[in-house]
Amino acid sequence: MSPVAGTTRYLCPLECGWHHDVPPPSVDRAIELGATADPAARDFQEAVSSVVRSASLAEIDRTETALREHLATHTTEQFVRVIHDLRTEVARLKRAAEPAPW
Repeated sequence: MSPVAGTTRYLCPLECGWHHDVPPPSVDRAIELGATADPAARDFQEAVSSVVRSASLAEIDRTETALREHLATHTTEQFVRVIHDLRTEVARLKRAAEPAPW
């Protein structure tokens, strides 16, 4: 299923197919995240900024938690294999980019 337009999708770097979707910012999302205005806000603009900041921090925390929990499901061997494959691919691309020895 495709995510809603504006969604940020975080893919597993080990390419296992897992992903974490973060929906685009909205008032409903801020409420869902439990964002609140700073009671010390001096005016409306500052109050709105504090809600945005609160929602952003909550979203960051949720995303980091989801990523860490997922990555913990992989083994060290899986990480090593992916790193090896990436290094091999980078070396291949570097060789392909070198000028031909004429």
